[in-house]
Amino acid sequence: MKRPKLDAKTLWMIRKEVREVFRSRWLILGFIISPMFAWMFQGAFLSFIVGQTSEEPERVYITIEDNGTLGRQLYEEIYANRSILLIDPLVNITLEEGQQLVADKTISVWILIPENFTQELNTTAHSTLQIVVNTASFRATAAASRIDAFTKLVINIVVREVQVDWYTISPEANYGHQLAIFLVMLTSVIAPAPYISKSFAGEREAKTLEALLVVPMSRVKILGSKLVAGLALTAIYSVFTAVGILTYNLSIILRVGNLAPELQQANINLYTVNAYTIPLIMFCQFLLLLCAIGIGVVISCLAKDRATAESVNSMVMLVPTFVIGILGFTGSILQYGGVLQWIILAIPFSHAVLFLNAVLAGTGTLMGLSINIGYMIGFTVVFLFIGAKLFEREAIIS
Repeated sequence: MKRPKLDAKTLWMIRKEVREVFRSRWLILGFIISPMFAWMFQGAFLSFIVGQTSEEPERVYITIEDNGTLGRQLYEEIYANRSILLIDPLVNITLEEGQQLVADKTISVWILIPENFTQELNTTAHSTLQIVVNTASFRATAAASRIDAFTKLVINIVVREVQVDWYTISPEANYGHQLAIFLVMLTSVIAPAPYISKSFAGEREAKTLEALLVVPMSRVKILGSKLVAGLALTAIYSVFTAVGILTYNLSIILRVGNLAPELQQANINLYTVNAYTIPLIMFCQFLLLLCAIGIGVVISCLAKDRATAESVNSMVMLVPTFVIGILGFTGSILQYGGVLQWIILAIPFSHAVLFLNAVLAGTGTLMGLSINIGYMIGFTVVFLFIGAKLFEREAIIS
């Protein structure tokens, strides 16, 4: 079987399709704005939530193991300044109760004034206060930061110095990484729809498809030219996804800049997306866009007009996208078994979630990642083959 050559007619067709795509300024603008808006909005939303919740009272637990005067003084100062520190209420608990709350991950802020706190300050001028904080809560982290600064203000007099050790508990999954999975899934599947419907069903509706099909070229080359134009759009989309992620990271870093250093790092680790993973996110997004284009080509070739193509595409794509996106955001998509798990794994987008989860969490194996990539590529090839056959049918009908 002869491989199709990239002859002058094919190059002409590719240039024609690319020019038509880039002639639509609103389409290009949509591919730029869509990923940027998704990430910038999320960054602004988190900054707003941080600003709002940082000024609201938080429940704080406290344990006093020290029997000396300075431990008692610190407790009384914290209790007397509850309204200033925005603590409501301040709950006394035992060491065992605090350890159990930490183990259950149900604690917000726990202050532990350890044994020999006063003795260490009087003999060595140094001691350590422990704060356990749930960094998934903006109010908790803000309250812990205020307590950190207040403790040093009360104790660090003349030659005494107290060190505050931070111990953080948070959800198992990094919020920034789960957000990346959700937004990449959602925007990548929805974004190609306008281009696909315009490029295929739109030509039929505008009565230009018949003229295109009489060009002395194979239908596969015509379809390939359209896909090249689509890939040019996906490249723009991926680049601005990377820009959006970096902008989102910057907004988080700037927002936590006034917190304690330990708290800054905890929030950055929890809410930002590791910049080193961005190329892999872009690669996975590229495969997602190809899957979406493959499905969209088949739908567009079957639809009679552009409106029908967009409606059917939205109906077909949104259901599995939201299902997989929500499962990927709230937990592992492999948490279900039986028939449901096989249905989920049959959806190509689920393999994008598995790929991103493995890459972002650093738990991926070469075999597992290769299976995910292979499935998405295979799915795309099958649907593009079906689309090519449907495209050839157009020529026969014409």
